[in-house]
Amino acid sequence: MNDRNFDGIADRFRKNIYGNPKGELRLALCWRELMTQLPVLNQSSNLQVWDAGGGLGQMSIRLAELGHKVTLNDISADMLAIAAQDVAAAGFDERVSLSHGSIQAMADSFITTHSTFDLVLCHAVLEWVADPQDVIAALVAGMRPGAHLSLMFYNLNALILSNMAKGNLYKLRDRDFAGHPGGLTPPAPRQPQEMIAALEAAGLEIVAKRGIRLVYDLMPRAVRAERSVDDVLALEWQYGDQEPFWALGRYVHLLCRLPE
Repeated sequence: MNDRNFDGIADRFRKNIYGNPKGELRLALCWRELMTQLPVLNQSSNLQVWDAGGGLGQMSIRLAELGHKVTLNDISADMLAIAAQDVAAAGFDERVSLSHGSIQAMADSFITTHSTFDLVLCHAVLEWVADPQDVIAALVAGMRPGAHLSLMFYNLNALILSNMAKGNLYKLRDRDFAGHPGGLTPPAPRQPQEMIAALEAAGLEIVAKRGIRLVYDLMPRAVRAERSVDDVLALEWQYGDQEPFWALGRYVHLLCRLPE
C-alpha cells in the first residue's frame, strides 16, 4: 500500500464526501470539539496552525476566519487547487499558505527551519497512508511543547459493527474491510486503541476522545432521510464522548497534547 493521492478525482471527492449530511456532520462535530476543548482558538488570534493533509481546506478557512495563520499541505495538487480557489474567495490568501507535498516531507522542512506550531490538524489521513506511525512522528515533529494535535481517523470498530449488522459473514471471517482500490472507501481503517498506543509512544497525552458519526451511521437509510441534520447532530454530541460510544463512531477524533 502507498499513501493515497486524490489527483484526478478531487471534484468527485468533494461531492461524495462533503456534498451530503455525512460530510456536514463530520465537519460540524470536529469543529465543535475544537471550539469546546480549545477555547484559546476564540480567545487569541494569530496562532500558528498546520493543517496536515488538509485537502480541500475547510478547517484552514475556518481557523483563518478566527485570525490564525495556517499552513495547509496536501499530497494532491488537485485538492490544493480547489483549496486555493476557496481560500482566495474567502479573502484569506495572507493567512493561509499552501504547500504541495507529503506530511513527512513537510516535517523534514520544519525540522530544518526550526518551525513549530501551536496546533496541528490531521483529519481523515491515517486511513489512507501506508505507515501511520511514520505520519504520527512527522506530526509531532511539527509541534512545539504544549501544542495540541487534533487527529481524526476512519474507525475499524465501526466498520466491523456495520458488517455485523449487514450480515457480511465472509468479510467478518476474513477481516476483509479494505475499500476497493481507486474508490473513496479508505483502505486501512484504524483501531482506536492501537492509535492511542502509537500516540502515547510518540510522547503525546490524550486530552479528549470523541466518536464522529455514531448515531447517523447506525440509522437505517430510510430513517436517516426522515431525521433533520440538527437533531442528529445534537444526539451525536450528547453520546459521542461517552464510554463505550466514542470508540464506535465511523470516525474517532482524538485531541492530544505534547507536554511542555
